[in-house]
Amino acid sequence: MIQLKQYLLLILASVALVACSDSDDDNDSAISAAENSYIRVLHASSDAPKVNVAVDGAEALADVDYLAGSGFLMLPAGTHSISVDAILADSTTTTVIGPAQLDFSADSEYSVVALGNVADGSLAPLILERSKSEFGAGNIRLQVLHASSAAPAVDIYVTQPNADITAVDATLSNVAFGDYSGLIEVAAGDYQVRITLASTKDVVYDSGTLPLETGTDLLLAAVNNTLTGISPVALIAWSNDGTTVISDTNAGSELRVVHASPDAPAVNVLANGATVLTDVPYTAFSDYLNVPQGDYTVQVEPTAAVGTYVIDADVTLTKDVAYTVLAINNVADIAPLVVTDMRRSIATEAGLRLLHASPSAGNVDIYVGVDADISDESPAFTDVAIGQETGRVALNPGDYYVTVTPTGTQSAAIGPLLLSLAAGDVVTAVARDEIGGGLPLGVIVLPRN
Repeated sequence: MIQLKQYLLLILASVALVACSDSDDDNDSAISAAENSYIRVLHASSDAPKVNVAVDGAEALADVDYLAGSGFLMLPAGTHSISVDAILADSTTTTVIGPAQLDFSADSEYSVVALGNVADGSLAPLILERSKSEFGAGNIRLQVLHASSAAPAVDIYVTQPNADITAVDATLSNVAFGDYSGLIEVAAGDYQVRITLASTKDVVYDSGTLPLETGTDLLLAAVNNTLTGISPVALIAWSNDGTTVISDTNAGSELRVVHASPDAPAVNVLANGATVLTDVPYTAFSDYLNVPQGDYTVQVEPTAAVGTYVIDADVTLTKDVAYTVLAINNVADIAPLVVTDMRRSIATEAGLRLLHASPSAGNVDIYVGVDADISDESPAFTDVAIGQETGRVALNPGDYYVTVTPTGTQSAAIGPLLLSLAAGDVVTAVARDEIGGGLPLGVIVLPRN
């Protein structure tokens, strides 16, 4: 947890303000602006875990997650005592900082950003300071920050919508990770943010049109994209109300297909009439396919019987969401199962999801343990029916045995199956029948990507 300490210290400042604000409401009118400081905090480390924060021994904020940011919070100038607990994969916590003494100067605003990665030890704080001040009527105020460890130096264009960037200079040039602009004050209206590789016009991020009303005051932080699309970055619009994620306008949805119908032959998969996968055998799965968000008719046909659709279903895919679509059940009852995927890799844990797609198994109990003996164990999940899943379960990195039994028994139908999970892994294990149906049962292991 040592690598997390700088990051957690940043979050503490924000929470101390919340507690102080709540306890001092009755005294606010007696404190002049010159005696206060204003602080906000942003979690911009894409592989860092959640934390809880306490002030004077009492929890003030729980489950602070990636992309979360506070508004400006008022704190009387001075020193305050705070502490932080990191949330481990098994839901226990450990105090990693505290109590710590933090000092805040008067009549200034601080934006505190956690940058970098836990996994490679690059996590570090960035503090942006400015005087507390108003800006012109009818205007907006922007500040731009390169907070994406996945992106090299870039040029940033803030323009009118659809302006030809080949004909203009960049608003900010050769911006490296950790670099930021001064305050940019312009008239309210519609704007577009585009990011290119430094010294090129090759766009790697496009916000689309952003309507910015009078009085808008934003820090725009380019962060690692953990959602969908090929852009390495997403944009966080950080205001006094918190954060909004603005993904690339072409981010779309991610779609992965799994053939989990044991007695179905190899199949083709069509979306809105266009063939996207061909000759997919049982237990096979595709890579994620990036597709535009929207409504789709998904059809599945035997490769040897083109035009005979065994699945013909309508699905809606949402922008920024990754999906796995499985063909489940025996072919007589074949049906699509659509599940959403949480793919963010967290450096302090492994993520495991278990999904029941075995027609022969009936309802099952699922055991997850550190050894193969379940005789003295209780199931982690009980009475799981075909088509149900556990959701993503956080585990400490290590070796785990997964055993699947008919509900109410300890007779293994699958396993004990050894899964070696490393920090940052995100794995889905799908219970399945043998080819053609029936025993022996097994699993399809789906990786994160």
